[in-house]
Amino acid sequence: MPLTDQAILDYIAAHPGAGREDVRRNVAPEVSSPTVWRALKRLVDEGRLEVFGKGRATGYSLAGSAVVRAHLQTPYNRRRFAIYRKEFVDRYVPDKSFYLGEADRQRLHEAGRPIPPSLPAGTYARRVLERLLVDLSWASSRMEGNTYDILQTERLIHFGEEASGKDRKEAVMILNHKEAIQFIVGHLAEISINRLDLFGIHALLADGLLVDPAMAGRLRRMPVGVSSSSYRPLDDRFAIEEEFAVLVEKAAAITDPFEQSFFLLVHIPYLQAFEDINKRTSRIASNIPLLKADLAPMSFLTMDDGAYIDGLIGIYELNNVSLLREVYVDAYLASAENYTVLRAELESPGKAALAYRDFVREAVRNSVLEWKGFRPDAIRVMAAEAGVPEADREQVVNHVGNELRGLHEGNAIRYRLRPEDLAGIGWERE
Repeated sequence: MPLTDQAILDYIAAHPGAGREDVRRNVAPEVSSPTVWRALKRLVDEGRLEVFGKGRATGYSLAGSAVVRAHLQTPYNRRRFAIYRKEFVDRYVPDKSFYLGEADRQRLHEAGRPIPPSLPAGTYARRVLERLLVDLSWASSRMEGNTYDILQTERLIHFGEEASGKDRKEAVMILNHKEAIQFIVGHLAEISINRLDLFGIHALLADGLLVDPAMAGRLRRMPVGVSSSSYRPLDDRFAIEEEFAVLVEKAAAITDPFEQSFFLLVHIPYLQAFEDINKRTSRIASNIPLLKADLAPMSFLTMDDGAYIDGLIGIYELNNVSLLREVYVDAYLASAENYTVLRAELESPGKAALAYRDFVREAVRNSVLEWKGFRPDAIRVMAAEAGVPEADREQVVNHVGNELRGLHEGNAIRYRLRPEDLAGIGWERE
């Protein structure tokens, strides 16, 4: 076969991840290695191939999400049969191979990085937990066809209120997400990318949802198929054990939190390590490196579900991460914007909330129990008597007003108030 561009592209399309010597031996064995290298480099420079890894670990794949989309134009039952390829993960060398390019990693770090002053590790995760529980539980469940809307999800998570007319399994799916997220945040200091922690996440997500409950937190022992794809995962339990060990070892060795996060999103579903609930496990686990690095979490709230599935099929059938990478980067930038704003609010409390915490608490209690409303003048007098400097009094008065307007039966306990204390109270300014 002559060494033409099309011959190279056809071979790599059929053997994604192939190295230079693979191409030379199978496309044009009579051509020298430097000649093949120059041809490959030119195709990379032209944007027709992507290269990953270095040295002997260097591999090539067709470039761009357009390749995946073009592939998916053919109905799955007419696409080439695809099997699990060990070399896809074997060729990946942590901190030398990258699915996310340097420019993408830099954009993601800039979007999700901590806002000074930095909080102690894990503090941010605990502070955004309430919002993350709803966002991530709803989004990840939605991606599995769950029909709860986000408000119904919030009521279920915070009050245990199931939506009427829904399958009970939908509520279980959402509550399992809640448990898994709480597990990660609650054990963030000691949790890591290891076999037992991934098993634990799967077990929490699978609770009550598998035909055989013993398979929760246990590697698959039976063949499975992937819907709407020509891909057939490994069906040998011992091979699955071996490949899972490789996956975990490589994932744990990745130092960049975004690359590690994306690697988990790619390889847990690709291996189909568990009997079911692989994608959910990968989405929850992908947040571990982000939260441990004190970065904004990935909520998956705005992720395009169809593009996400198409991206996974590109991985299953082509070992091409391009489309899933696009989807991941776009979704994270949107998620980070939401959580960075929340972080700024959490990390930048006004002076009134810190220096005059006890005074504010007493002023709120007086407003509710004695004055039955917001009385700015009375609070000013109270502040003067308490020794609050005149320069700070208006800020304190405004803060008390804001606290009163946000007061409800669910948070009244912060001021040692009971829900019935709030009955008939109005917060209009005088």
